[in-house]
Amino acid sequence: MTADGYSGALGVLGGMGPSASAGFLQTVYEAAAEQSGSFAEQTLPRCLLDSDPAFPDRTEVIRTGGEVEFTARLARRLAGLEELGATRIVVACVTAHHFLDRLEPARRTRLISLVDVILDELEAVGAGERLLLVASHGTRDARVFERTTRWPTVAHRVVLPGPEVQETLHQLLYRLKSEPATDEISTRFLRIAAEHGCRGLIAGCTEAHLLTRRLRGGEHRIIDPLLTIATQLKSLLAE
Repeated sequence: MTADGYSGALGVLGGMGPSASAGFLQTVYEAAAEQSGSFAEQTLPRCLLDSDPAFPDRTEVIRTGGEVEFTARLARRLAGLEELGATRIVVACVTAHHFLDRLEPARRTRLISLVDVILDELEAVGAGERLLLVASHGTRDARVFERTTRWPTVAHRVVLPGPEVQETLHQLLYRLKSEPATDEISTRFLRIAAEHGCRGLIAGCTEAHLLTRRLRGGEHRIIDPLLTIATQLKSLLAE
């Protein structure tokens, strides 16, 4: 346990993409320092990051096959984090959540599901408020959100863009893998949301965390599971 009361250790399986998982770790430490009022290293949580960019593109795996091999690689990486002492683990890729139900039940119990975090946040959204789902083609193709048992209770709060807009969002997300989250990219996301009558965005792709790090505290509502986990980490590690 750290001097500020963190129990356990957070494992992060990243590299999908690398900048998003590194940005998440930065957010974790920023949030912890803000909450404690101290920037002393000894008060911060222990985090274990396995950034493995060699994971195949998740959308391509879903569309073309190779799910058995992908799941096996996922299981090996999660086991490695557990062996290093991770008590709770975040798979820093929403599309990769498509494969999680193929893991052994005992392994799944350590995971903090980004999908569940988003659904929790959506349940708290006010009546009549709608948010644009920003997600990759893989997440949309696999219906990662829509196939959950909780989807019917929040579906009316989520706008799923049509094929042309979805293609634009997918390409913008992939730009964030290799480009900074500039004002130009941020404005395009927010403009698309406004065109769909939405007050804000749902970060249904971890690349969007690079965007929401810039937008948090502004006038738009942003549901970002990585930001939520970072701000609630002490209680999550205690579970």
